[in-house]
Amino acid sequence: MRTHTLLFLSVTWASARAHPRHHGHYHVGRGTPKRAPHPTGAVVYVPGPVETVIIYELNGQQISEHEVHQGIANGTLTWGEDGNLSTSISLPPAPTPSPSEEHHDPGPKLEHVTEPTQAPAPPESSSHAIAPSSTVEDYEPVPSTAPPPSDHNSLCIDCDKEFPSGDFSCDEFPRGYGATPLSHEGLGGWTGIQDPHERGAAGFDDIETIPHGTCHDGSCCTPGRFCSYNCPNPYLKMAWPKKQGATKQSVGGLYCNADGKLEMPEGSLAKTLCARGTDRCKVMVQNKLSQSVSICRTDYPGTESETLPLTVKPGETAELAVPSMAQYYHWDDKPTSAQYYINNQGVPEHDACTWSDGSSPVGNWAPLNFGAGWDDIKMNMGFMSLSQNRPTNDKDRLNFSITFEGNDTINPCKFNSSTGEYCDNKGCRRDKGCTATVRSGVLTLVFTD
Repeated sequence: MRTHTLLFLSVTWASARAHPRHHGHYHVGRGTPKRAPHPTGAVVYVPGPVETVIIYELNGQQISEHEVHQGIANGTLTWGEDGNLSTSISLPPAPTPSPSEEHHDPGPKLEHVTEPTQAPAPPESSSHAIAPSSTVEDYEPVPSTAPPPSDHNSLCIDCDKEFPSGDFSCDEFPRGYGATPLSHEGLGGWTGIQDPHERGAAGFDDIETIPHGTCHDGSCCTPGRFCSYNCPNPYLKMAWPKKQGATKQSVGGLYCNADGKLEMPEGSLAKTLCARGTDRCKVMVQNKLSQSVSICRTDYPGTESETLPLTVKPGETAELAVPSMAQYYHWDDKPTSAQYYINNQGVPEHDACTWSDGSSPVGNWAPLNFGAGWDDIKMNMGFMSLSQNRPTNDKDRLNFSITFEGNDTINPCKFNSSTGEYCDNKGCRRDKGCTATVRSGVLTLVFTD
């Protein structure tokens, strides 16, 4: 019997959606235009959550997943010793927008080995934002007895407490149930607040996102709005409505009902505000630098701004949340992964984990993105990726190196700060990121000069 070696391609692409401060989200590529938080702001670009598509190839020809499983079962197919993992990230060029018009991106290009295909973008919807009553620089810290936003011991005692739906007033942040208030967003501890003005059978539309700095006392979490919150890593938010955007916008958080009380919306995954990600693997971050590094996860589903903080000081190790693709939030019936923005060392957390104006490489303009998810739908593996924050920031490179370390990792990635290149088993390049496959255990992202 002749045994063939199988090649599979892990095609990783970002499903970015337009930031709803001015208009609806799209399910399109990294080139999706997103506007700044204020009406006069310039158009910027940020990536969204990462989606991984698996393609199998044998002798240059694609074969189905069924044929793969059948071949492995009968011994005619085997995996290569290095897993033969290949990554491919296709990024559409940034459009040249007109200041007075909304933008229609052609959609992501998904590279199919070497031939790209293009997925159409859904229709655009309208959303708008209200003017903030004060600037975010004027915020005062929100007093809290809750655990700090970054719990490096991966412990959250309150995260196992069932949330008393309907007890908390909407203008009171629900401390004591795992959620950690954020002061730097100027929303009374909330990470984002959304107000759908259209609530038809097809979903929410005309979704207003309340700009940061609008209500330091939390008074803008009012009836009819969804008020989103932060969970300490490696925990994930559990509350979002079953009904989502009519044109594929994501909506998340606790619902402020007609009585002015916070409740878990229908569609929430648990009775707790927070829950851990997958238990099939862990992703750790080890800081061997001389300065702190702030890593910011997108608030998803929800406003999708990169406001969920984890700051790792020199010498510290911390754990990141990794969603289970089968069990966590599905966008348009498709699984999603976590998206992190990694800032340069030394950038303060309040600058790193908030919406930026692009004047410096921080926040949504941070140089590098990290994507993480555990595929328990088909592959029973984790996919972890490093990539340049394109096309938002193709110029600035991270000012430190990142190396993947793990005993059960195929095709470990590395970002080399001295060359600005992303490296894996196939070599190094500046224009493409890399994706590693984790079969089990612990993957550690080691930060070094």
